Amino acid sequence: MGSIPLFPRPAAPDLVGVPSRAAHMPPARSYHYVRRLVRGLLSLFFQEVAVEGLEHLPKDRGGLLIAGHPNGLIDPALMLVAFPGRVIFGARHGLFEWPLIGALMRRLGAVPIYRASDVTGMPAAEKMAANERSLDALARELARGSFSALFPEGVSHDAPHLAEVKTGAARLYYHARDLRTPGSPPPAIVPVGLHYDRKNIFRSRVLVTFHPPEPLPAELDVDPGADETARRA
Repeated sequence: MGSIPLFPRPAAPDLVGVPSRAAHMPPARSYHYVRRLVRGLLSLFFQEVAVEGLEHLPKDRGGLLIAGHPNGLIDPALMLVAFPGRVIFGARHGLFEWPLIGALMRRLGAVPIYRASDVTGMPAAEKMAANERSLDALARELARGSFSALFPEGVSHDAPHLAEVKTGAARLYYHARDLRTPGSPPPAIVPVGLHYDRKNIFRSRVLVTFHPPEPLPAELDVDPGADETARRA
C-alpha cells in the first residue's frame, strides 16, 4: 500500500471551482471542527490511512465523487478527511434522526436522500418531491463548482461485486449540467476507491484512491433536454 503520513493535513486546496462557502452549507468553521473530530476518531481505529491520486482532482470545475460502499459510515468519513476541500454528502434521511450522527451531518451540510426502502408512511408524491428538492440542492452546488460525494449502490454490503446501482447519481449529474453557466465545463465524475486491509480489525490499514475523472461514452455525453424523462426511468 502506498505510504504517506497518517492523516496528513493537506495544503490549502488548489481547486479553482470550489466556493469558499456553498450556498446551503454551514460556516467553514463548523465544517472544519467536524472534519478534525472525524480525523481524530479514524486515526484511533486505523493504523494507517494512505491517500493517493489527489493530483487527479480537477481544478477547473466541481464534480461527483463516486465510490463503492463496503463499510457503512466509515466510507464517507474517510472521503471527508481525504478530500482536500469541502465536499457535500447525500445521505439517507434516517441518519439525520440519529442523536450524534444527525448533528454532525447537519454541520457538514449533508443533504437528505429519501430512499423508497426507508420511507414508510410518506405519500409517494411527497417522497418524490422531497428527493427532487435534495437533488436540486446538490445539483446547484455542483453547477457552482462544488464537489459532492455519493454511493450509487445506496446500501453498504460485503459482496465482492456491485449491488444494484440507483439512478440518483446520474440524475444529479445531468441536472448539474443543465444548471451550469453556459460555456463552463460540466462537472467531473471522479471514481474513488476505498480499499480496506481488514475493515473490522482494530488498527488495520486503508487506502483511499482518487482516480482520474471518468469520461462519458459519446452516447451519454449529452446535454439535458427531451430525453431527461427517459434517463430517470
